[in-house]
Order: sequence, then C-alpha cells, then structure tokens
Amino acid sequence: MRNASKDMVAAVEGAVTGTGLELRGDVVKRIQRGKKTGAIYYFIYDPETGYTITYAGDTEGFVRAEKGDSSRPSHQSSAAGESPASDTGRLANSITFEQVGPLSVTVGSDLVYAAYLEYGTISMSPRPAWRPAVEDMAPKFRNRLLRALGMALD
Repeated sequence: MRNASKDMVAAVEGAVTGTGLELRGDVVKRIQRGKKTGAIYYFIYDPETGYTITYAGDTEGFVRAEKGDSSRPSHQSSAAGESPASDTGRLANSITFEQVGPLSVTVGSDLVYAAYLEYGTISMSPRPAWRPAVEDMAPKFRNRLLRALGMALD
C-alpha cells in the first residue's frame, strides 16, 4: 500500500508538472499569435516642441504627448477580450514556469503590465491570455490526472 501511494503521488506530480509546462506554452502562443484587430497607434516626434505625440487611428485620435523623442514604429493593439498583441516579444519571453511544490506549479510573469493586460484597467478592457488558456487546459488536466492515477493503480 505504501508503494501504491508513492506511485500515485508521483503520477499526480507528473500530471501537474506536465500540465503546467503545457499551460506556459499555451500562454506564450496566445501572446505571440494574438490578433491585432484593435486600434492602430502612431508615434510622431515633433522637433519644434520636443514632444512625441501618440495618436490612435489618425491625427484626430490624440492619446498623449511625451517629452522627448520616443517615436517608434506604429503599433496595432489587440481588441478587448483578445489575447495581447505582441510587437517586441517581451511579454511572451517573460512567461515563467515554477514548480512550487510536489503538487503545485505557477505560470506567470514578473512584468507589471502583464496583470494590466490580463485583467484590464480603468481605461482599458482586459486582453486575457492566462484565463482562456487555463479554461482550455482544465479538461486536459483532468484526463491527464485520470490516466496517471489509472496507471499508478495498475
């Protein structure tokens, strides 16, 4: 019986670890392949004023002005409810997997704006990547767990 319980714990640990690693990969894919159907942002530096002006959509869609030359290529964002649209890969590269305990893993990011994208802010609707990935992974985890326990009991 003692060996059977060790086998079960090992089987569950494998299911948890495997699912966590797959979840990390799924979150990364969602970010890398995020649709870009939201607003297009343009960044135009005005040397006369010394400010970079950010426009959404066209020059009528003023968003903000920043001191200095922070002009960069235009960016097309994801729409509300879609996974974040990636330009640089910074968010996707920040996704981590950590084995917290024998039966627990964490998939996350240490970038502050990852939480803003996932849950939204006062001025931006959520662009979730984790929640849809977890929802899609739940039945896979259940099946993986049942298979692992079935093999441990044989």
